[in-house]
Amino acid sequence: MDLSNKERESIGLCICLEAVNEIVNHAVLDVRKSSRIPGEALIYFKDLVHRSLFIIRILDFAKEAGDSKLTGVSGSCVDILEKVCVESELGTDDSVRELKSAVNNLKHWLDQKSPIKLWLPTLNLDAEIEVSRIEFLKISGNSSKHNISRLTGVSKGIRTILSEHGYDVPIELIPLALEDFQEHLEQNYFTYYATWMAELLNEIRWGIQRYLEPLYAVSYKHQEDGFSYRFEFPEGFNHEVPKQWFWRLMNHTRSGPYIDSFRTPASLREQSSLEWGI
Repeated sequence: MDLSNKERESIGLCICLEAVNEIVNHAVLDVRKSSRIPGEALIYFKDLVHRSLFIIRILDFAKEAGDSKLTGVSGSCVDILEKVCVESELGTDDSVRELKSAVNNLKHWLDQKSPIKLWLPTLNLDAEIEVSRIEFLKISGNSSKHNISRLTGVSKGIRTILSEHGYDVPIELIPLALEDFQEHLEQNYFTYYATWMAELLNEIRWGIQRYLEPLYAVSYKHQEDGFSYRFEFPEGFNHEVPKQWFWRLMNHTRSGPYIDSFRTPASLREQSSLEWGI
């Protein structure tokens, strides 16, 4: 299919919106609003499985590339949203402003380099390393996603990181230390930053909502029976498949985000215990 830019954007947006919905929702997260400071909230995980799922899905959202045939982007959901923010095919006036801010904030957070200190008993190594948060996310998310036989790439990446910081560790020893890394990252680092991460993703969901609301307002039509409804397709929708994606996207807009917008307390925007004293 030779899809128009609007058709491709609607497909990409729907994919990204559904990916965020799978991360920030009340089935995975326990959102506890502050009783003292309006607008603030804390995020807790239902259990350890949901904690792992949260990290895996954020990694997929931020890093895993999809097929460009439908969206026109050979990249992750973040890459798709960056293109939306530039081209804004379905937006009106300045409706993309909040989405653009949310995407930039998430990218800045992921790209931020974070120095941490790790005690790796398997290697008898007390290491200080500094890499971007997305690199930590790749280690933790892939370790939760795959069994140890599938983690060759992660092991090579860890060895490279250690080597760049002056620690010479044989590659064959790295798989034995993956559990040490996972304990530090998933059980400490990403647990501390979970509320902030959830806020960043939730703001993207709200950004998509604000971006699409003007289009939804003109596309949504009540039927004469007073109960059913339909959506009018914007100009540029010529194929059945993207029309179905558009209908799906508008229904998500009709439903709205699962979680209210919230702010992370300042105490959870500082340093995890792995970063103290560095």
